[in-house]
Amino acid sequence: MKNKYCLFIIVFLGFIAIAGYAATTSPTGGETLYLPLNEGVKDLSFLSTSEVEILETVNKTRMAGAAANTLQPLKISKGLSFAAKERAEELDSSKNPGRTEAEERNRLFERVRKFGTWKGSVAEIASHKYPVSAVVPELMKNSSATGQQPQPYFMDTTFTVMGVGCTPAGTPGPICVITLASEFDEAR
Repeated sequence: MKNKYCLFIIVFLGFIAIAGYAATTSPTGGETLYLPLNEGVKDLSFLSTSEVEILETVNKTRMAGAAANTLQPLKISKGLSFAAKERAEELDSSKNPGRTEAEERNRLFERVRKFGTWKGSVAEIASHKYPVSAVVPELMKNSSATGQQPQPYFMDTTFTVMGVGCTPAGTPGPICVITLASEFDEAR
């Protein structure tokens, strides 16, 4: 009789251990809901914690309020993140030459093409010197204030894929760039 109880206790403890392990290794709702990965992207190891925070905030903003009915979370792209990082570093450089709007557009196309192929539209939006937690709220606020566009590109239904790249935190803050595309095939 004692052997039956010992076996039961061992099986029960094993079940608890396995259930506990599964609970700690499974993704949380926020990861699967707010950070879907673009096809060909395996994980987010190419991003800093700050960059992941920005991507989460963008998707939470898209899913909030009136926009929630029309917008889906943007998929995360490795290639667009590399293009965004390159642009952030370019903006941070003192060697950044003054370019015309057409030259800037062509540079955007060149950067994105280095890391994959897009279909439809491609755009970028930059945040200068805000702390990471304020990047998305400031972009939302600044976009409304300028009157040039009612909302930032990341709130546009045209775009389904995004990447982000930031310079290291400095004084007073980093430069972060969000690059978006209608569709994007990652370079292999």
